[in-house]
Amino acid sequence: MGSLQHNIEKKVRKLMLCIGIAVGLLIIVSEAKSQEKNIYLYGKVTTINGDKYQGALRWGGDEVYWVDLFNAQKTSSDFLKFLSKKEIQQISDQEGGSSWLGIDLGILSIWDDKYSRTNHQFDTRFGDIKSIKPTGRSRAQVALKNGVIVEVSGNGFEDVGASVSVYDEELGIVKLDWARIEKVEFLESGKIPKSLFGEAIYGKVKAGRRGTFEGTIQWDQGTSKNTHNERFLEDILNGKDRDGDKNIPFRSITKIVKNRNGVDVTLKSGREFYLTGSNDVNSENAGVLINDKEIGQIVVPWRDFEELEIIESNNQGPSYSEFPSSTGLRGTVINRDGEKISGLIAYDLDEAWEYETLDGQDDRVVYKIPFRNIKNIIPKNYSYSLIILRNGKELLLGESRDVSEDNDGVLIFTSKDAKPTYIRWSQIDEIIFD
Repeated sequence: MGSLQHNIEKKVRKLMLCIGIAVGLLIIVSEAKSQEKNIYLYGKVTTINGDKYQGALRWGGDEVYWVDLFNAQKTSSDFLKFLSKKEIQQISDQEGGSSWLGIDLGILSIWDDKYSRTNHQFDTRFGDIKSIKPTGRSRAQVALKNGVIVEVSGNGFEDVGASVSVYDEELGIVKLDWARIEKVEFLESGKIPKSLFGEAIYGKVKAGRRGTFEGTIQWDQGTSKNTHNERFLEDILNGKDRDGDKNIPFRSITKIVKNRNGVDVTLKSGREFYLTGSNDVNSENAGVLINDKEIGQIVVPWRDFEELEIIESNNQGPSYSEFPSSTGLRGTVINRDGEKISGLIAYDLDEAWEYETLDGQDDRVVYKIPFRNIKNIIPKNYSYSLIILRNGKELLLGESRDVSEDNDGVLIFTSKDAKPTYIRWSQIDEIIFD
């Protein structure tokens, strides 16, 4: 009898242990799920007839993440009116034209597109935008989270005039043409952290001396929006080996390594293939785009690409609520004489908010970095500047007006009422953002 009771007690203890383990696993899974964020676009679209559609969004045939960039051209500036005619004329003479950026010297706050020599681009992540309201076939008003409204044009860009697809819970995918849209309002979603258009490719990209970048991935994505690209795990990597065509879902892949005229592909199962014969896997590949949380958007051309490791992560990027409302670029500008001037900064007489991006290249690697990720900008010569990020990473960037002698300089607003100080780019030693 005692032996029977002992066996029963032993089984009960084992059962309780199993239950305890199961509960623990459920708690771990629950906590992991709670850490996941909805990195995908979500909002409400109102048509010109007043119809409303709400759900996951895809902008054009491309953008689906809050960290994706909305690209357009600015059509006005609030800062030009603070320059004197003499200062404008100096820059006009320097650039070899009778007007600066297409501005009639008597009208200092409007850029006339038909005379514009240089476009001031508007790039900001969708997570910083409150709403977008079409105002014409190729024009729009973009309202930011901080209340600022920017008038933009779509000249040379595809995001203005694009169709918007909504995954309506009752209707499925509804594709709305730009001409039918009255307004798009972006919203935080309480839905599961997964886009109904597909699940993100997330991984680490090795790019030689430039190091390793981590974030959501677009494969075969160059600077042209017309380039086909793969960004979801359901998308297919195409290539050939000795046995014929191979069409491998990214969901099955753990690693892609460039090798001669193709790539070595390793699957999660451990199987390996050497693929060639497709622009997915050879020098015709337009590059790999990475949205790195601590840097910004980087496009690594095929020449500099070495390896992609696809990984799982519960923190693939910020949700909509994690994009803060911008208060303005504030910092200290040190001129060539060592004088320090602190206040609100209008960079390149154009960028004034943390959500705006600094553009530059390291050889052929292209960077678009939100100013909120930047700590220091140090002009090094006529063509390049040293950019120090808040995470400590240093980048020497050129090939852009943001980091070269084409930069129009900065305005520093030391107080609300004082006339701002203008410093030409050639006179800047360093900019230190707060």
